Formats: sequence, C-alpha cells, structure tokens
Amino acid sequence: MEEAQARAVSGTGPAYLPPFAHSRMGSMGIELELMVLDRLTYDLLPAAPDILRLLDQRKKEWVATPEITTSMLEVATSILGGYDQAAAQVEEIREAVRSAAFQVGAAISGGGAHPFQKWAEQRIYPKERYRASARKFGYLAKLFTVFGMHVHIGVPDADEAIRIAAWLTQRAPLFIALSANSPCWQGEDSGFCSSRSNVVGAFPMSGTMPSDIRSWKGFEEYFERLAGHGIVGSIKDFYWDVRPKPEYGTVELRVLDTPLRPAYAAALASYARELCIEAYGRRGEWPSDSSRELYAWNRFNAAKDGVSAIWIDPENGARLPVCQVVENDLQRLSAASLDPGFGTACEVIRELMAKGGQARWLTAHMEAGSGVNDIARVASEMFDLPDERVTRVTP
Repeated sequence: MEEAQARAVSGTGPAYLPPFAHSRMGSMGIELELMVLDRLTYDLLPAAPDILRLLDQRKKEWVATPEITTSMLEVATSILGGYDQAAAQVEEIREAVRSAAFQVGAAISGGGAHPFQKWAEQRIYPKERYRASARKFGYLAKLFTVFGMHVHIGVPDADEAIRIAAWLTQRAPLFIALSANSPCWQGEDSGFCSSRSNVVGAFPMSGTMPSDIRSWKGFEEYFERLAGHGIVGSIKDFYWDVRPKPEYGTVELRVLDTPLRPAYAAALASYARELCIEAYGRRGEWPSDSSRELYAWNRFNAAKDGVSAIWIDPENGARLPVCQVVENDLQRLSAASLDPGFGTACEVIRELMAKGGQARWLTAHMEAGSGVNDIARVASEMFDLPDERVTRVTP
C-alpha cells in the first residue's frame, strides 16, 4: 500500500486511494508549516535541508519533513489525546526547531505568508513529489510558498468521517478568522487579515468536498471518476479546506495560517477536536445548508476581517460576530468536554481574539511606522517565546 500510494503521490504510478484506517474518536495530530528566515534580513532563507539534517539526529516522537520550497519545513506531532499533551509537544518542537535553526544561522517563524518574499526567488525542494508539482502547476508551485496549520482528528468509521467533515467544513471559516496572521503579501499590505487564504484558491481542486457525497462509497466513486480523467492521483490532490485522510483514519482541517506561537496551535486544534466529538455524538445528522455560495461568503469575510468578521450561521441564517460565535462554542463545548485541559485551551483562544487578533497585532506595528521587514522580525520573536503555561503542566 505504501509503495502504491507513494507512486501515486509522485505522479509516477496509477491513481491510488487507500482504505480508510479506523482511528480512536478524538485522537489528534497537528502539522505546522514553518518559515526559515535569515537572522539578519528576516527574508526567507533556503536552509531547511540543513535544519532537517540536525533534527534527524534528535530522538523524538514527532517528525520534521521538507516542504515544497527549501525555505519551508513541516513538523508533525505524534498522535495526541488532548490539549495538555498537545501544548507540551508543540513547545518541545518549538525549542528543538529554534535551536537547530540557530546552529545554521537561521531563525524560525510562524505566520501564514512571509510579508515581503518574492515567489519567483524560491527554490523547489529536490524531491520527486515537489518536482512533479512544479511540472503540473507551473508557477503556482512557487507561489504556494505559504504556511499553514493542518489538524487531524481521528474518526473510527469511514462514513462518519464524511459526515463529520461536512460539519467541520461549516465552521472552517471560524478557524480562518482565529488564525489569520498574514496581512502582508509580496511587500504590500493586502487589506486582508489572511492573504494566505486567497492563494490556495488558485489550485483546481481547492474549495470544499461536494455536498452530495454522503458516504465513503460515494467518495470512492467520486475519486475514481476524477482519476479516470487524470485529474487526481491521490488524496493529496484535493486541496479542500476539510478533507478525509484515509491512511490516517482522520478528518483533516487545512484552512489555518500557522499561528505566531505554537501554543496557539494546541488550543485551536483542541477546539476543532471538540467540534468533531460533538458532531460524532449527533449520529445521523447532516448540516441543513451546505451551499457553496454561503460558505464562500463566510470564508471571504473571515480572511478579510479576521476575528472582526461577521459569520452567517448556515443553520438559521443569523448574522453574528465571529468572536460571539466562538465564545458560544467554547462555553457549550466546555460543558461537555472530557479533556481536563480544554479550559486552558479556551483561555488561549480568548487571548487570540483579544485586541483584534494576530493580524491586527502585526498591522499595529506598521501603523506605528514599522516596515514589512520589521513585521517578519516581530513574528519570529514571537515564535522564540516559550509558553509559560506548558512549564506548569510539564515540569
């Protein structure tokens, strides 16, 4: 299976969709795409291969892998059980990656898009999968030098994964708003809180899973139809905001800008986890309105205005501020959660929403007279800060 899947992903073999692996409901994994920066200029630096060589020498439960360009690297946690465990591991990752980067003259940063990098200057990582992407997508491969956070939530049943993915898709714009921290694009103020969110839409298989797919068999038939046309070869060809990930047995949320601090990643992942557990408990229920037009509008507003956005509830049409929707969710989910750390996660999310959210924290520096290079420096310095909450949880 692994060989067939690897060949499908790289474009050197026939299309392949693995069977759905059954996972424990509510197990969780986090993937973070990180910027590699020059410590003097804070421009992107093609030093990811050097950092990865150092990280490979380290004994760890998590993994670090290359991404499509050499100024990016991806880290992925082990399978996690709740907020406290997630917060501890992302803090361990933060310190390890920061240390390795320092040894090669680099710095590390979160953020969804580098504020002043030029896409044409990026180098494709020397790996066949990425070379295949460059051949297939042309300049879009380098344009995709953006940095996101993916959250995997374990689901025990393939049909349930499709249903839970539909529910999580409804609320995906809330996570765009909460994570939005890429107000600059190619050296300019984009006017968006998350400029990264607009880049993904250039790919042909972006957007959302079709709402008429209501079972794993339906998804398999859809995959086979597209594969027959040569449009997709593997699950990785779906750039959907939420997608099933069959080899892991998970639902994957893919819309977030990489948080400026890893501690925020643990909290947002825990929020997504609780929403999935809640949806799992509503067995047989499907969202009542999954229109692409309403979703696209909610997504646009979230990317444009971040936590100050208005969200239209697909279930009842109510227009509510994102902060109010999130607060309502946190209170409801907290009352039912079995995760002893979820209360702390809620505190972190409220911190994220304070003072206009992460994008507003960065644009405030520009309004005070800072240049876009200073924005990159500020973001990197935020990544350097340890999380005091984790120190108390895991001495």
